[in-house]
Amino acid sequence: MRSILVISRINLFPGLSPQGFLPTTDINLEALQPDMFFAERDFMEQCSHFKQIIPYLVLHRGSGEDARILCYQRKVKHTETRLGGLWSVGFGGHIEPIDREDPLTQEHGLLRASALRELVEETGLTVGGTALKLCGFINSDSNDVSSVHFGAVYTISLDELPDSEDEILATVSEQAEPHQAKWITVADLKNMTGEGAAPDGSSFEDWSNIAINGIY
Repeated sequence: MRSILVISRINLFPGLSPQGFLPTTDINLEALQPDMFFAERDFMEQCSHFKQIIPYLVLHRGSGEDARILCYQRKVKHTETRLGGLWSVGFGGHIEPIDREDPLTQEHGLLRASALRELVEETGLTVGGTALKLCGFINSDSNDVSSVHFGAVYTISLDELPDSEDEILATVSEQAEPHQAKWITVADLKNMTGEGAAPDGSSFEDWSNIAINGIY
């Protein structure tokens, strides 16, 4: 039985649930930690009265319109069928009870430490805490899956890594998630949020479209 970190929708949104990309000033996630708790994932996947907290990590090199964003296409046979074959700008996953015991949590707090840990697990890359920046949140009730998730969007600068961009792509591509990965400039990425506008005639997943439009 797998447990994941959740929060009641009422605690997260005292009023109506806002949709799309939310600025950091809208929600103080750190202050809401006392209202968060771990619960059985299978149950929470079916209960939209609660939101599962997901660190959503956008990796980049450089800055401005010429910054390169590390994007990847999910494998067609994905554990979540709706995401198979779609492109994404975000890596991430659930926060679990074992995360509380990690030394990173003592240094950075549960949410930021979980983001750094997800980076290692999902990409094989390791950066220092200063490379991590909370830039907003994602909330979308557009379908049954997204209605039970809440994204904490972090940008992570990979400028401190000594590896070349090709070496970084190779490391990320060795992980289980990506079918392929590539660098896309911010300027080009902003023109790829439409249906079929991603590389190879595919599309970006819903959360990625929200993140792209919200961050850039």
